[in-house]
Amino acid sequence: MKPTSLARVSLLIGTLALVAPSVIAQQSGQSSQPDPVIVVDGIPFYSWQEYTSSPLFREKGLRCLTRPNEDLPPMPPSDCSYGTTSIKAEYDPFDVIEIPVVVHIIRSNGGQGNVTDAKVESQIQILNEDFLAIAGSNGQNGTDTLIQFYLAEVDPSGNPTTGITRTNNTNWYNDSGAYWNTLAWDTNRYLNIYTNQASGALGYVPDLPQGGIVGSKSDRVVILWSSFGLNSPIGPPYNKGRTTTHELGHYFGLWHTFDRGCGTIAGCYSTGDAICDTNRESNPVFGCPGSSNSCSSPDPYHNYMDYSDDLCMEEFTPEQTNRMRCTIEHWRSNLPCAEAKAISRAGGGNNFDNAYASTDPLIGVGLTATIDATGSGYSTVSLLGFLGEANVPLAGGQVLLLDLGTTQFLSLSQPGPIANFNLSVPNNNVLCGLKLTSQGVLFGGASGFRLTNAQDWELGK
Repeated sequence: MKPTSLARVSLLIGTLALVAPSVIAQQSGQSSQPDPVIVVDGIPFYSWQEYTSSPLFREKGLRCLTRPNEDLPPMPPSDCSYGTTSIKAEYDPFDVIEIPVVVHIIRSNGGQGNVTDAKVESQIQILNEDFLAIAGSNGQNGTDTLIQFYLAEVDPSGNPTTGITRTNNTNWYNDSGAYWNTLAWDTNRYLNIYTNQASGALGYVPDLPQGGIVGSKSDRVVILWSSFGLNSPIGPPYNKGRTTTHELGHYFGLWHTFDRGCGTIAGCYSTGDAICDTNRESNPVFGCPGSSNSCSSPDPYHNYMDYSDDLCMEEFTPEQTNRMRCTIEHWRSNLPCAEAKAISRAGGGNNFDNAYASTDPLIGVGLTATIDATGSGYSTVSLLGFLGEANVPLAGGQVLLLDLGTTQFLSLSQPGPIANFNLSVPNNNVLCGLKLTSQGVLFGGASGFRLTNAQDWELGK
């Protein structure tokens, strides 16, 4: 039976708890002993540097607690299944995938663990630098994945939001209790990031999406609050926001570069990290060495999916990018809110190019569709909209470019010769990615009716 993520974490590192100052004083015999910043396995640490440089930090693998679990019932096959990868050109980056993010900041009842709005915004900037390989940033030498992040602007109820929530709960701050059941926003539509004590690690996700977690409230990314954002309180070498970049690699289906050991060269898409353009690696690399070699080739310690220092991490590879985008398409297809699109589609016969979109169809705004019948001899203009596109020949050489077999969503008429149709789109992310098609029909002329080209719309940001 697959254990819960909380059970797995408990088995790995024991109980994480805050220790009251009075208890510390009794144990040390001192009345002025400061509070520890974190306690792991009953061991208090009084500075973040003491914690991250301790043997416990490495022995327990606290750089990242994500542990992919292959002891799972089989999931539907895809080109990016749990342990295998099929690299295909269709998953290469060619358009921007926009990911809405909500950050849930969980503090103790006393307010410990606060993360400022500015720190949250800096983390989003770091993610975009890393995933977009922005020139002049630490990620400039990596692959532009065309995956972009933004703080959610609308909550699940359609209300404006900053994309940041704050909750005081000491139990949840200690990463105990199913806080996600209370705090999660629709995990199909939002990337939910939580900051707290992260069970003593710098961060983790409960499982790769291929493990079946997608859509559940427990689908999340958890980050130690002190390592979140640029110049975070944890200090060097983990204060540049790369823990979140690393955990999002898992969130999009990537293994650690060292997971499952060296594997085989011939079977590199089904052994090791299931990626062939990351050199094989048997163990994680800490720090930022001049060289490291564990599987007869240089270890990929500049990769975001190793354990090296934040400033040493600088790349996802092209094949990691291919797998992440494949994972989004097959496992997280409801997550992206792509750019709004309006594309003209011409038909045969006398489908004249009279229709066009003056604006793109934006969620919460809408669009303006225009049909210009000037000089056509027709006095009335109608705009029809359906959920499906078609290419159906009609009598007289006309071609119907919308599908009458699907749901009709609009039928509007205005006097010509130029008609502007202002259409509103509700402020609801559920509509993001919805594809619609429209076609104009001209009436009131000497020869019956005349069809325009189609306008295919995709709702987005």
